[in-house]
Amino acid sequence: MKNRTMQEMNEQYKDCPVQINEYEVDGRRYRVHSHFIGDKDINDVMYRYAEDRALSEMLRLVPSVKSA
Repeated sequence: MKNRTMQEMNEQYKDCPVQINEYEVDGRRYRVHSHFIGDKDINDVMYRYAEDRALSEMLRLVPSVKSA
């Protein structure tokens, strides 16, 4: 695998969607840029998310979802 510079990656993925989120941790603001380049299988991602969420709910780490 060839190591690429940031400029090369920016050029390669310039047309891909980007999401920017800001977080504050201990009084400092951080900006996270997520670049969606299409290298992941959505089925695997959703399965892993559902599995993690179910485990977190069982361990009461996050509030459970209430259906209407």
